Amino acid sequence: MIYSHSRLQTYQNCPFRFKLRYLDHIKRAEAEGIEAFVGKRVHEVLQKLYEEAWLTKTNTLGDLMNYYDLLWKENWHDNITIVRRKYNKEHYYQFGRKCVENYFQRYQPFDQAVTIGTEMAVNFDLDEAGKYKITGYIDRVAHLDGIYEAHDYKTGASLPSQQSLDTDRQLAFYQIAIQERWPEAKEVRLIWHYLAFDLDLVSKRGHAELEQLKTNTITLINTIEAAKEFPAIESGLCNWCEYPDLCPKRKHFYIVENLGEKDYFKDRGVDLANKYAQLTVEKEKIGEKIKVIKEQIVQYARKENIEIIKGNDHQVRVKITPRLKFPDQETLERAALDKLLQDEGKWLEVSDLNTALLSKTCKQNSWDGALLDKIREFTAEEETVSVYLSPLDEYEKD
Repeated sequence: MIYSHSRLQTYQNCPFRFKLRYLDHIKRAEAEGIEAFVGKRVHEVLQKLYEEAWLTKTNTLGDLMNYYDLLWKENWHDNITIVRRKYNKEHYYQFGRKCVENYFQRYQPFDQAVTIGTEMAVNFDLDEAGKYKITGYIDRVAHLDGIYEAHDYKTGASLPSQQSLDTDRQLAFYQIAIQERWPEAKEVRLIWHYLAFDLDLVSKRGHAELEQLKTNTITLINTIEAAKEFPAIESGLCNWCEYPDLCPKRKHFYIVENLGEKDYFKDRGVDLANKYAQLTVEKEKIGEKIKVIKEQIVQYARKENIEIIKGNDHQVRVKITPRLKFPDQETLERAALDKLLQDEGKWLEVSDLNTALLSKTCKQNSWDGALLDKIREFTAEEETVSVYLSPLDEYEKD
């Protein structure tokens, strides 16, 4: 398989979605969110701007706005989803225009560097043998005085930190591709244009950083190709996934999405979830009352020096036992205590195996395979069933 940043990101975000799309090849009309729709239109406008500038045709801001409007009308369809319900189509339409205008005002007359290409396809190997291949598209590549630039246009509503950009994989891949194609490059600059904020963020990577990126990516690819389980991971991205009917975490949302009010409340899952939520709330209220009464009982027992309190049909025993409290884990005091016990040779007498951590290690295959096989001889498969209650987020409510 040839990998790209987006494929790798899909696996990291949700292995189950990666499996359905790239291994099972289940074709779906990908759910197009309004954010992606706006991003495509803005990218197309800026592509037109630079391709025609290269041919000496100068576009005015009015020209670009007219082209944006044309693209919007030609590409709009009824299946575009707006997850953030407090915004409507007009809000997003105006947002895209704002992104174009911000860029135009900042960079006109667009002669800061020589554009080599837009939406440029790049391919390269991570290893000398050519086993691990990466592909991608760069929004724009430019150069000036031996310095090459990889430009990426962002229409998102959040601004990342410089630290996160300095470890970003996508544009670092593009730097590798540019250096292979143009080895004479003195330097490669990675430039993110955050159009909504009218702000550019810049990064560059040294040779050691790029080599580490290659190593890390090869490790990730090996993990993907050795994977036997592909769990579904719940996140905010679920609202834009094209496989809700197959996903164990979103299937019921899909089932009840288009039910009328009468049928919705008749659905067995809805009925059970509502009953469980109601009883849980009542349990929490009762729990708080029990806590208050328990504190009052302890106070009464202390005051009257009583260990057993008689009621009509029950008795309440109060047992107060002093115990030593040691420092919590991951504190400096706990580290000092651990070191003391180790130095005195008493560690093994009071330590115990952390089976939860050992189980996690076995699942992640992070130790030597032969050792893990020996450890698994001591294990048996069993199920732990838990039921949790949590509120719907603002995008999931009816």
